[in-house]
Amino acid sequence: MTTLSNSTLAFNQSTKSSINTEMKSYIELARFGHFPLFFKEWLAEGAQLEHRMSYQVANRNVKDAFQKLSRHRTQQKKVTALTGLEKSERDVFIKSFIKVVEHDMLKDLKNLH
Repeated sequence: MTTLSNSTLAFNQSTKSSINTEMKSYIELARFGHFPLFFKEWLAEGAQLEHRMSYQVANRNVKDAFQKLSRHRTQQKKVTALTGLEKSERDVFIKSFIKVVEHDMLKDLKNLH
């Protein structure tokens, strides 16, 4: 029984690790202005959202969204899944994603000083 529990735990850790790696990859692309998960119209609408949120809330939103997207293997399927979200939910995810990217960029600037 403990072997099954240990293998399940290892699988869960592996899944979380791959989700974090994937999320970091998309954040890194966004730092250089490439947003492969979003249409340009989505970015314009999501960036204009007047919803203030902390980094912690934004990070949790992004992690939850990537958890949902993790079952899709290709980028196109991930975009299709995002298309299926309600507009308000997608806008919050985009705003959260941009907040996380900004935080990541500012963190690097602080390290330079």
